[in-house]
Amino acid sequence: MTEKEQLWYLINGVLNSSYDIKTFCSEFTRIYDLEVNYEQLSEQENNEFGDLCEMAGRFSYDDEELKIPNMYYSKKNILDRVRIVKQKLI
Repeated sequence: MTEKEQLWYLINGVLNSSYDIKTFCSEFTRIYDLEVNYEQLSEQENNEFGDLCEMAGRFSYDDEELKIPNMYYSKKNILDRVRIVKQKLI
């Protein structure tokens, strides 16, 4: 499975509840940041996956952390962004 296919596998998995949000964020960030050859993605894919990766890297369950503006993202924020990414790229 290519890295791009792995990212899509994670996106579909978190949307159908095969993956919990914490696992999704950890794995998506690891694959996109460390394994993906960005030249094999389109500009739009790089933009969308990059934005999602940044959000996933700042995921938090902590209510106090979530009160800090523009610092951390909740499960709802991440899932909303995942849906947008899927809609834009399919």
